[in-house]
Amino acid sequence: MVHRRDTRERLVHAAADLFWARGYEAASLADIAREASVPVGNVFYHFRAKSDLGRAVAGLFVAEAAAALAGIERRHGEPRARIGAFVDLLAESTASRVARGCPIARAAREFPREAGEAGAAAVFALMGAWLEAQLAGAGAADPPAVARSALARWQGAIVLASALGDATVLTGEIEALRRDLARA
Repeated sequence: MVHRRDTRERLVHAAADLFWARGYEAASLADIAREASVPVGNVFYHFRAKSDLGRAVAGLFVAEAAAALAGIERRHGEPRARIGAFVDLLAESTASRVARGCPIARAAREFPREAGEAGAAAVFALMGAWLEAQLAGAGAADPPAVARSALARWQGAIVLASALGDATVLTGEIEALRRDLARA
C-alpha cells in the first residue's frame, strides 16, 4: 500500500510541476509518467483521466496552502505577527514566480473545470479568508477589501515581474504590501 501511495504522490507532484512549466494542455500523461519515473500504464491505475489528475493537483495546492497557513498559526500567536509571516511566505517564492509565474493562478485559468469545487481557485479563497480573519483580529478597517487587495496586488506583481523578467518588481511590491498590511 505504501508503494502505491508513493507512486500516486509522485504522479501528482510531477503533474503539478509540468502543468506549471508547460501548461495543462501541453503536459501529456506520458510526460508526467516519465517525470515521475513511473510506467505510463501506471498513470491509469491511479487516475482514469487527465482531468482526475488535474483535480488531484488542485487538491495538492489547497492542502499545501492550508498546511502553510496552519503552520503560521502554530508559530505565531497574534494576528499582526501572522500577517508578517504570511508576507514572508509570499516572499519566499519570488524566484520561482518570476521565472515561471504563479502555479495556482495558472491552474485556476487552465483547468478549472477539471478541478471542480476544490480547484486551484480555492487556494485564493482560502488565503483570502485566512488573511481577512487575521486583519480583523488586528483591528483593520474593512478586512475583506484589504485581504482581496493584498492578493490582487501580489498576483499582479507576479505577472508583471514574470513578464519583465525582473525580480525587483515583485520584491518591491511585496515589501510595499508588508508596510501597507502592517498599517492596516
